[in-house]
Amino acid sequence: MIINNSTSFPIFKKGQQLKSSSLTGIVNFAKSEIMDTRMYLEGAGIFYGLEVTIDQQNGAIRLSPGAAVTSDGKLFSLEKEIIFRSVSDVQIPLLTKTPTVGLLSTGEENHNKLVYRITGVDPDNPNGTPDARTYLIFLVMTEKTASEDSCLYGQDVSETSQTNTVQAVLVDKNDIDPNELKKWMISVSSNTLGDDPFINRFGYTEENNKPLISFAGFTDWGKVSDGFEAVCKAAEPLIATSFKMMYDQVKDKLGLDPVNPFTGVGNVLETLRAYVENGGGILYPWLYDYYRDLIAAYQELVSTDLFSYLSYLPAKDRFEQYISLGSIRGEQGVKYRIGLYRPPFADLSVNALQKPKQLIERLVYLVDTAHTRFQDATGFPPTTVGFTPDAGINRELSKRAIPFYYKDPATLAESWSAELTRSGRHSTIPGIKDDRDRSYLLANMDGYEFFRIKGHTGALIDPTMDAIEAQRRELHLPFDIKVLYLGAKDDMTQLIKERSATFSDLTVILEKIVNDIRCARTCSDEFEIRIFRRKFDRNDIGSMFEALVLLFDGTKDLDEKLRELCDSDNFCFDEDKTCCRSHLTSLYAVYVEYVRRKEELAGNLLFHLFAEKHPGIEHNGGVPKGGTLILVCGKTDPAFLSEEKKSSLVKLMLSDQAAGISMVEELGNYQVLADFCLPYTCCSDRPSINLVLQEAPPVALFSIEEQTHLPEGQGTAVVLKNESLRADTYRWTLKDYEGTVLKETDTSDINEPGKFELLVEDGVVFTITLTASREGMSSKYAIEMTICPQGKVQVTSNGKPVVDWDVSQQSELGIEAFPYGGSFAMVLKQNDNEQELDPTEYDINWKEDKEHLTLAIKQPQTGLYQLRYTFEDIEDCEKGLAILDIHTRVSTAPQPVPVNRDVSPSPATGHGAAGSTIDAAVFNKRILSYRSGVNAMSKEDDSLLADSRWADTKAFLLAGGAPEDLHTAYEKLQATLQTGFTKLKVAQKTQVIKLLIYATAYYIDRLVVASPDKVPAIAKKLIKAAGESVGAQKDGAQQWAQIWTDAGIITQENEKTVAAYKGLIA
Repeated sequence: MIINNSTSFPIFKKGQQLKSSSLTGIVNFAKSEIMDTRMYLEGAGIFYGLEVTIDQQNGAIRLSPGAAVTSDGKLFSLEKEIIFRSVSDVQIPLLTKTPTVGLLSTGEENHNKLVYRITGVDPDNPNGTPDARTYLIFLVMTEKTASEDSCLYGQDVSETSQTNTVQAVLVDKNDIDPNELKKWMISVSSNTLGDDPFINRFGYTEENNKPLISFAGFTDWGKVSDGFEAVCKAAEPLIATSFKMMYDQVKDKLGLDPVNPFTGVGNVLETLRAYVENGGGILYPWLYDYYRDLIAAYQELVSTDLFSYLSYLPAKDRFEQYISLGSIRGEQGVKYRIGLYRPPFADLSVNALQKPKQLIERLVYLVDTAHTRFQDATGFPPTTVGFTPDAGINRELSKRAIPFYYKDPATLAESWSAELTRSGRHSTIPGIKDDRDRSYLLANMDGYEFFRIKGHTGALIDPTMDAIEAQRRELHLPFDIKVLYLGAKDDMTQLIKERSATFSDLTVILEKIVNDIRCARTCSDEFEIRIFRRKFDRNDIGSMFEALVLLFDGTKDLDEKLRELCDSDNFCFDEDKTCCRSHLTSLYAVYVEYVRRKEELAGNLLFHLFAEKHPGIEHNGGVPKGGTLILVCGKTDPAFLSEEKKSSLVKLMLSDQAAGISMVEELGNYQVLADFCLPYTCCSDRPSINLVLQEAPPVALFSIEEQTHLPEGQGTAVVLKNESLRADTYRWTLKDYEGTVLKETDTSDINEPGKFELLVEDGVVFTITLTASREGMSSKYAIEMTICPQGKVQVTSNGKPVVDWDVSQQSELGIEAFPYGGSFAMVLKQNDNEQELDPTEYDINWKEDKEHLTLAIKQPQTGLYQLRYTFEDIEDCEKGLAILDIHTRVSTAPQPVPVNRDVSPSPATGHGAAGSTIDAAVFNKRILSYRSGVNAMSKEDDSLLADSRWADTKAFLLAGGAPEDLHTAYEKLQATLQTGFTKLKVAQKTQVIKLLIYATAYYIDRLVVASPDKVPAIAKKLIKAAGESVGAQKDGAQQWAQIWTDAGIITQENEKTVAAYKGLIA
């Protein structure tokens, strides 16, 4: 029953005469109670199922089994799938209207009408106006009352019955008031929480009306203290407002004290901040941490389930007597489907109310500053250094350790974590007792990602660092330590000046320069005095450096400065001033390096400069695992340091030990004022170890499950089994021998096999690739398949199966083979003998079109060669052989061999040592040796066959064309070989350099033949770049000399050109 809403129902007495209204009242009362129970205690909307599928191909709408409850509590349920195939127009009461809707039915009488609404195209009039309207699919309950005569009451009295029917209808979206659609959404309560409180990061400031984080001004403790004070002060009103508003919202629902305990919180925090300020601000870092605790406690409270359900309440008129299942042609991104709306606390666990109450109790405890130690007269901050293990700075407050600035951590632990309190294990929370914290770190550190620190602020750096280093060593804690100094850049520079800083390597250099000056005796006797303002003194080397600073400081034009010095009286005896200028230039270089190191030193020791170079510095009251603990120290009075301490400090700062914990030995009188941290190791000489756990990537893998021949020799059908790991989507790709994609299929079912038909008409070499993917990661696995060509094999030369080859006139034979993908064998027949040639005795290379090849026999003989092109390696491939008969001969009167068209455009002649003619056969033989060398590399390392760099080099050596094309091809290949070179392993680099040598040798020989009298400018640039790459590689020059030589190719015409090429690569 509804509160403040009277509900009446009949009550019967014995002997009472019954009326129809009484019986009807009983029914209505029971029905009302059932519907209210559903709506207020269980929820409304679609609970499960009732999914709509639009089947455009068959012109049908499918509705899956499921259940839903209307906003007024009526239950709609479906046990079996319904397929609607017809629609008819009817008028029914719906919402606030009685529109004409499309009543869906399972019959076929108006099938085309439904197709028209689903597809937008009228099957009876395809050229008619398309239906572009948006239809919503509703389940609607209609009521029908009927009367019939009853024999019990005679002729004039009838019996009445009511029938409720749930029907599926299509409703034109334009017939629905938009305000009715808005009712489907959850209605948000007007008294929701305001903005969450927050505290800005240390260093927050504004420049040019733009907020940012900057450490530039933090050069003394006063400014650091002001930085903490500013962010704390800004957070106080946010904390006060949000805490009070939150309590007012939940106090009635949780039965809390009506008096808001957070009233006046802002004043309490302001008073505490003033106390810290009056104490010199040394406690500001901990006050900052305390405010962050309060905000974290608030965020944990408002993130509970309690607040997600307080934000809305059910409304009975949201979707009375109907449920919307979806739409046809709905707006993109809009789902016209009613969700499931649960009432408050319907899904809350048994502890859902207990936990918020405990979290509020904890917040009340924390905000009471009397429970903190900030205003303790003694003992705070603590003086004993200690570490407390912590789950992590970004974890919920209840998961973290209890900070040391609370007075009674044992009492606070009882409300710190609701889960541990409920299980009685709250005493195990770190931060209660120091000895227990230490035992946690000795037992198992895996659950802790952060180490809280205490006992270091306000203490002298020397004993503090000793204590920190001792605990880090004893507990084997993984973090680094860095000491920084508060001060201005000028202060640090002056400190270094006062103590005459020393750099050992620069000292050696400076001494050598001075000795050279003395030995040369070209400068005046006053030279040293003019430079160093006294005689050079190696025992006061720091002052010597500072003298260089005074001499050269402010120099803008070095030449002008040197001229001014050398031309001055009694400065230099050298007439042309050459030696004088040389010595001064060397001294100037020492000055520049000395000043640079001083600048670098200041940036490595001053807090504000170091922070600029290391973004991410934060004050968190400790250090993350694997991070860097930064101790910021300073002094209140410069006289606080003795001269001995000053000297020791500066010497240490300028040594190799400056960055890290060794520095603390000479920082004894500096006070630790605050701690900061970095989330990474940055500063010590210890190697950092970063362990990153990543999800295992997917692995693509498949095997051939079935392979069958297609009828009439069309090809082969294959079925592939997907054996991939850790993937959820898969893509099958089929490519032909040219890399053209023939077919692609996608699936998310690993059990769905890949199926392809490999047709001979597309070639016989195919590549099948499976790409397995998951969450942006992917893996590929591919296999190459060669199928039987079914007798369609050819190998010819100029289209003929028999060819005569004069090997004295032509070093290579052009041939054609089809289809691509077979293997070659060669047989020599002489007289009655038949001998199969070893593959090393001849070279056969495919050209880029994979239809033409070149054949070269290293030591050809006269006779009959048979070149056999076969697919015999393929199982059951009986019709996979073709033979080319090659009759070789030697001309009786040999003529100069014409240059192969793929090598050069014209013959090259010249003179040798005895004036003999040099013909193009020499160049052909050289070029064949380059090709053989590249082929031999792949036989030594078969992995090169899959390397695009090797394939591109081989293609370049087979290419022909004009010199312009040659330049372009060589430049492109050079860029390919150099891409990613620095990331290769040593063996791979050696292979790439060797490929570059073969390509460059081929390029030069081609150019010598094409342009014997000149070196093209583009060639000079490209060959010089290649020479630098070859020379930089170990044994590169030796390899070049073994592969390319000018022996036998020099003529009177090309002599200067060959020498120029040789000089470029030497």
